[in-house]
Amino acid sequence: MKLVKLKIHPSGKTGWGSKDLVFANDITQLYGPNGAGKTPVIHSIAFALGYPVRYRDDIMANCSSVSLTVEHEKEFFTFERSFSDKFHIEVSEKGSKESRTFYNEQEISEYLFSRLGLSSLALTTNKNEPTYPYISTFLPLFYIDQDAGYTSAYRPPGSFIKDQYAEMVRLGLGIAPKHSFEAKRFLIEKKRELDLVNIQIVNAGEFIRKLEEQSDIGNISVSEIEDELERFRGELEDLRNSFDATNDADYVLQRLIREKQNERLNLTASIKNLESRISGFNKIKNEIEIEINTLALNEESRRLFSSFKEICSAPGCGLFTSSSDSYGKNLLYLRDQIKDLDRNTKFQEIRLDEYISRLRKIDDEIASLESNLTKEENTQTTSLIAAISALTRSIIDRQGKKDVLERIESEKHDYVQLLNKRKGLQGDIYSFEGGAGLSDIRTLEFRNSYRKKIVEWLDVLSTKNVSRDISVDSDFNVFFGAEKLSQFSGSTLLRTVLALRAAFFELFISMGCTSIEFLIFDTPRQHDIETKDFAAFITKLKSICKGNRAQIVFSTTEYHYNASEGDIEWKPEFSGFEQPMYLGVIDDSQTPS
Repeated sequence: MKLVKLKIHPSGKTGWGSKDLVFANDITQLYGPNGAGKTPVIHSIAFALGYPVRYRDDIMANCSSVSLTVEHEKEFFTFERSFSDKFHIEVSEKGSKESRTFYNEQEISEYLFSRLGLSSLALTTNKNEPTYPYISTFLPLFYIDQDAGYTSAYRPPGSFIKDQYAEMVRLGLGIAPKHSFEAKRFLIEKKRELDLVNIQIVNAGEFIRKLEEQSDIGNISVSEIEDELERFRGELEDLRNSFDATNDADYVLQRLIREKQNERLNLTASIKNLESRISGFNKIKNEIEIEINTLALNEESRRLFSSFKEICSAPGCGLFTSSSDSYGKNLLYLRDQIKDLDRNTKFQEIRLDEYISRLRKIDDEIASLESNLTKEENTQTTSLIAAISALTRSIIDRQGKKDVLERIESEKHDYVQLLNKRKGLQGDIYSFEGGAGLSDIRTLEFRNSYRKKIVEWLDVLSTKNVSRDISVDSDFNVFFGAEKLSQFSGSTLLRTVLALRAAFFELFISMGCTSIEFLIFDTPRQHDIETKDFAAFITKLKSICKGNRAQIVFSTTEYHYNASEGDIEWKPEFSGFEQPMYLGVIDDSQTPS
């Protein structure tokens, strides 16, 4: 789920509201002095999703509601929540005229988790009663509150689930819960889901194989095709602008003829390879048919032997039963092989026909290019038109190849995601059936990667006096040598918490988890961290956003991040008594920015 837009609505004409605040693809920065209203704006993101927030009286009196638009799997949802003591959230989906209203956190949590594809499995409370995860238990993994968020790796408003932090991490990563109240139902659902994923994997693998074979692009990469496209387009532009168009056109025609001839050579080699393969299939088929005939003769001999009373005196003596069974199995196996060979031969023959058709087309193109080049009666205009036409065809051809390659890469990415999903499902099923192997392996892999990432982020933040001999236990608690996080304070605590949060988010995103794709930092105490270290921290987060669907939202008082492509800075634009504010009286005559 990605953040799209936020807007706070005023209570009456003199109430406080905000302009349309659009989130960046990468980094959204709120930069302003203390008291400018950064925190209420940041709070409103979580508040709109159902998270419990305590606002000051002036916000409750002057603001009527907040609306937040989010996107998940190309669908857009708008959450509008009233600033009131009573819980009231209205959710509307883009393209739908209907909306849904929720009156408590449990209802909105069930809706959100269902939409995000998170498990709806009942967990266990500290009193051994059934319960379900809430927004207030899950969102703190990705939302760092200014007041208490910088004191631990996970700081929810309340803790009522047994091993709540571990359960929320498992929920986000798609790992089986530690204390499930509904293990049997979970097992049935996971097995059904595994069957579906196995079918999807088989279909996806077959589709990719056919796509690669039919495209016949070879080992060329997208970047190489883009280079060729750039070259062709440049030549086309040069040809159009050239003063010596005739000579340039002749040069282009000659080069295109050479390229077509090279393409013809490669295609001829592919045709010979296919013909050889088809011939090989036919030879193998003939050998299998000889083997079938041999088996048939052996079976005939067996029947003859069994008819002699001296050898098999009693009816149904069973002397040759094993050999008869073996004959039947071998015969079925060999016939299946022939069917496979026939299918492959048919497919290769279709490809051969396509290649031969392409070869004829290339021959025609070469002949056309040569005729435009060698005819003495050709005018300059004819030669120029032929060159431009040939370049245009080459551009269209390369663009088609590029589209196919990008489709193949996209399908392969989805295929890997399916394989990872199957691995996770197998681990969950094995865990609930009495084993712990695969589930433990997934947990161990995450813990090991988490430990390494923490070290990296501690170094990015120049964190001193913290041991790099880090261990992560089965509940994802982190130990720094013999010390716990609770033993740190001041600058060391702040830097370590930032490192833990960033390390978890980077791993979460890199694993392809899409339930939450944003990390929110409400203003950290910047007197506890040097500007250069915080700048290095934000720069590293930017690199994560660039290569993934990930967003960072942070507010700051002292450090000012220089926004680049993919970033947005929200500035306080309403006049206040002492300084500009993020919230103020909306002038209806002005168009929101």
